[in-house]
Amino acid sequence: AVVSTQSTGVKQSKENPEKCIVETTVKAAAGHGSPLDKMYEEALRQTCEQMVILTAHPRTCIQVIVQIESEDGSILAVMKNALCLALMDSGVPMKGMFAGVSCVQQENGELFWDPTAEEEEESTAKYTFVYENGAKNAIFTHCTGESSIEQFMLALQKSRQVACEVFGFYRESFEKLLRKDVRFQMMLPPVIKGEILEDPEP
Repeated sequence: AVVSTQSTGVKQSKENPEKCIVETTVKAAAGHGSPLDKMYEEALRQTCEQMVILTAHPRTCIQVIVQIESEDGSILAVMKNALCLALMDSGVPMKGMFAGVSCVQQENGELFWDPTAEEEEESTAKYTFVYENGAKNAIFTHCTGESSIEQFMLALQKSRQVACEVFGFYRESFEKLLRKDVRFQMMLPPVIKGEILEDPEP
C-alpha cells in the first residue's frame, strides 16, 4: 500500500475547508477492476476516515493506492493492515493503530484464522474484523455466509485476541525501524503513534 498527501490540484468540488478528503484505489493483480475491488476501496476509505485525524490538514487529499500482487485468502484483512502500516510510515496524523483479522467458520463450527483461499471456499461463513489499539473495539466488521448471532459474537471476541498479536508485530517492526535511524537511537522508550513501550529493565 502507498499513501500520499496532496495539497494542490484537489478539485474544488471535492475540497473541504474543514478537513482533508480520502481517496482509495485498489489495483487488481491482473486484468481490470471488479465490483469487489470497489467494495474493498470503500472499506479502506471508511477505516481511513475513522482513524486519521482529518481536521489536521484541511483542503488536502490523502490518496491511498493498494496494489494486489497475489492473493491466497484473507485479502481484506491484509489490505487493512497494509493501510495501517502505510499511514504510519507516511507520518499521517492518526488517532491510533488498527489491525485487521480474517476468520472462517467450518461446517462443524470450528474457527480458523488467517485462512487461505481454499479454506475460505470450504467455509460456511467468513468474517473480517478491524480493531483499534486503544480499547480494542471493533471499528469494522464484514461477514459473508451463514452465521448465527452467537457464532458471530464468538468470532468477534476471539479475533480480538488475534488483533493483539498484530499490534505486537507493528510495535516490533517500527521499533526495529526507529532503532536503525541515528536520530532515534537515544530515544528510549520509543514512542510509536501514541503508544509508549515499556521501559527496558535496568
